[in-house]
Amino acid sequence: MKGRGLGLLLATVSIVSWSTNYLVGRYMASGGVDPLALSVARFALATPAAFALARFPRYRGGLAHLAALGLLGVAGFNIFLYSSLVYISAAAASLFVVLASPATQLLQAMLHREAPGRGALLGSALAILATLSWSLYTVLVRRVYNFYTPAEAMAWISLLGTLAMSPLAAYADYHALLTHTHAALVVYIALIPGAVAYTAWNTAVKLADPQSAASLLPLMPVITTALSAVLLHEGLSPLQTVGMALAIAGVYMALRVK
Repeated sequence: MKGRGLGLLLATVSIVSWSTNYLVGRYMASGGVDPLALSVARFALATPAAFALARFPRYRGGLAHLAALGLLGVAGFNIFLYSSLVYISAAAASLFVVLASPATQLLQAMLHREAPGRGALLGSALAILATLSWSLYTVLVRRVYNFYTPAEAMAWISLLGTLAMSPLAAYADYHALLTHTHAALVVYIALIPGAVAYTAWNTAVKLADPQSAASLLPLMPVITTALSAVLLHEGLSPLQTVGMALAIAGVYMALRVK
């Protein structure tokens, strides 16, 4: 398989894994789990796994870039994402990749003269912040490949992102994470949508390019919406079905152009 093809396959693996993260995050947020506690616990576990995947790489410089990537792609993105899931559904939160959630709130207000609730507005604002963090991360991550392989970069990014969250860690409420179900789910999102998917995404960005990898992101709402309907019993409307089909068609066309 050629480099770009492998990169797109790895990006798809990451997106499928992250789709399950939205479901787990929504389930735990609705169960009273503190978003900050979830973010800290997830990457406290994901960081050792990322170092193991990278065979415990030595530090080779690039601290400023690694720290910025950790702040954007680990600390900022996850705190904003899990916070948004307190207020909006997994399917709605996954739409951050195309910024559809805030647009939906605006159109709802304009066409139906319904003012969106404060929770919906706050969830959308947090989704926008998550979008900006992840977009910057995807664009900037290639800069550290002069020093590290994608797996090595992810290990150091995860460590520095976890350290960026550490000043806030003392203010998080970890009690809801202590149930057997929640603890098992934290381990899952730390290892699969965490260490494995982040490492796969970094590799995808290197093998393909940021634009090609990002062109697959509209598949995330499709996968998340379908899984939400089956696992969380969140309704699937005919209009959503049409939107899912259009998203798939758009991704196909975007890849054909490239």
